[in-house]
Amino acid sequence: MSAVSIETDSNICKFTLHGVPDRPGMAAEVFGRLGIAGVCVHMMAAAGAEAGRTDISLTVAGRDGTKVSAVLKEIAQEMQAGPVGRRDDVVAVSLVADELDHQPGVAGRMFRTLSAQGINIDMISATNTAVTCLVDARFLKNATEALEKDFKAETVP
Repeated sequence: MSAVSIETDSNICKFTLHGVPDRPGMAAEVFGRLGIAGVCVHMMAAAGAEAGRTDISLTVAGRDGTKVSAVLKEIAQEMQAGPVGRRDDVVAVSLVADELDHQPGVAGRMFRTLSAQGINIDMISATNTAVTCLVDARFLKNATEALEKDFKAETVP
């Protein structure tokens, strides 16, 4: 595997818009309105729909938390969605390497390493160069140390 670096971001917050109607245009509305508000979304995930409703989760820079909260609460009311959840006690931990998507098993290895430390993964995002896990902030040190140890041979000093 090419050289791996471990990167973290602790200046983020996670929002979940619960009970979004499961119909075309809902994600466009949510993310379009956040874009108009000048917010860059870092991670996003949508759960499978049940009973015509779904949940949309996203992370943003901590400095945008108040703005995002207001926008999502407004959207939730307009869509007749459920409540908006917010977590400020999360961090993103990423394994980054060129062509990571051509390295079978890296994500599973990362998840096993975190699991062995008793660290639950809240969200997962992947690109061709990174696998990112959102975890509880109190596990940041344990997560980075465990990943550095497990990926030591591949890690960039």
